[in-house]
Amino acid sequence: MTSIQRRFVSVNGRQVHYRIAGNGPALLLIHQSPQNSRMWHAMMQRYADRYTVIAPDTPGFGYSDALPGNPMRIAEFGAATLEFTQAIGLQRFAVFGMHTGGLIATWLAWSNPEQVAALVVDGYAAFTPEESALYGDAYLPPFLPQWDGSHLRWLWSRMREQKYYFPWYDGRAEAAMLIAPQTTESTRDTVMDVLDVGDTYRAGYAAAFRHNDHHWVGELKMPAWMVFRHGDPLLAHMPRLRELPANVQLVEEADGIPAMHAKMDGWLAQAMTDEPVFVPTDAVAGSAGWQRRIIATAAGDMAVWQRTGEGPLRVCLHAPGTRPLSPAHMPEGEGACLLPDLPGHGASCETESELTAAAVVDALLCALDGDHAAYPLVIEAHGAAAGYVPALVEALGARVHEIVLHAPWLLEADEQAVLLQNLPTTIIDRAGGYLCDAWQWERERHLIWPWMTPSAAARRRVDAPAPEQVHANVVELLRLGTRLHTLLRDATAPGLVERLRALPVPLRVVADAHSDFQGRAAALSA
Repeated sequence: MTSIQRRFVSVNGRQVHYRIAGNGPALLLIHQSPQNSRMWHAMMQRYADRYTVIAPDTPGFGYSDALPGNPMRIAEFGAATLEFTQAIGLQRFAVFGMHTGGLIATWLAWSNPEQVAALVVDGYAAFTPEESALYGDAYLPPFLPQWDGSHLRWLWSRMREQKYYFPWYDGRAEAAMLIAPQTTESTRDTVMDVLDVGDTYRAGYAAAFRHNDHHWVGELKMPAWMVFRHGDPLLAHMPRLRELPANVQLVEEADGIPAMHAKMDGWLAQAMTDEPVFVPTDAVAGSAGWQRRIIATAAGDMAVWQRTGEGPLRVCLHAPGTRPLSPAHMPEGEGACLLPDLPGHGASCETESELTAAAVVDALLCALDGDHAAYPLVIEAHGAAAGYVPALVEALGARVHEIVLHAPWLLEADEQAVLLQNLPTTIIDRAGGYLCDAWQWERERHLIWPWMTPSAAARRRVDAPAPEQVHANVVELLRLGTRLHTLLRDATAPGLVERLRALPVPLRVVADAHSDFQGRAAALSA
């Protein structure tokens, strides 16, 4: 199986995530909304023996930063994608796009005919002004966290409904789609695509719905194929594209995606015969400010934020099972800093490794090797990440100059047993109830110590957590799935207090009275 690499590149101050595989002339893949480049895994494998296949996450989707400003237009998505191709040194390429991605691909081909060798679109969305006005707000309600988690139940039902009706909110027989419904697994995947980006999901959709000036298609200069598959609601848009030049072909495909790919094999072979081989380079981001990187580890790709600077390297570990730290969470400063997304979290979530403490520590050691090997270290750990500190100090030795623990979880054996017994369910059910269970657990762990049997004695006198905070952490719990149990089991192993006290490194503990269970953090600090 061909290796698909993941990378980040800095484009005008935005971090853009992309995947790359194979050898040969360049083939650019642009995903539909609200998905991301992960959807192209099988297609990248299919074409990597003939082409260098490159699939970016468009702005605001997957792990790519969003563009500033709202509302957006397809031309803005297209211009951002063009800037991405320039940042990685891509000069000539074929481009394939689906739905929203097809509109972006068409703009690229229309605006840059000297760079685009061929264009294939799976489902060109030729919306009319009337449809733009009709779909707009109704199709794209805001997706904002609610205190009771009801937005998650809505999202699950919404993603299932889109396979029954188009538009999804129109339950009339005339709007019925006679295609296979979502499976439980496919519903989960589409739900996670939206949870990756939250309310930003509306940006790509809105740009597509707003776009109803289709003169680009008739002005294309390169070989282009506009494919309309049976079962795709955009098949109805095929007759709307008229008076096209001979180089632009409309293709009605009755036999699905495999048949389209088979035809595409021939189209690309014909159009790409004389195209140059793309030689990818490691696109090195500028040295100023924060940069995003992907580091290969035994536990899968690890994403890190890094900032160069003077003094010891400050390594900040977010709490397992919570949203990773980002530059927005850090105070301003010029010192060197590294913010890893722990394996299974954030942009490091694409791993199937069991998340034992040993696996997590090994991944962190990989991140601290190479460019960072000469730096002295200050390790900061939040919550249960304190459980990784003794092994890190043992492996790194004299490089570690100080340990800082923020509200560490310091549990006894019976408390750990209660914590693990009451973790949210990871069984994905047809009705999406597991989403609500994760929400309830995450919210209530702020209100009741999660390692105590629920009771008045376990209640914490604190403000209710903000729905946005709960939501961000629930997304991580859902990414982790069945691995959550192992992750927290190892990170909260009993006896941690004694191991921390024995460390030959200065130790500082930061915890207020409300986050210090039974004063254990204060006692450790003393």
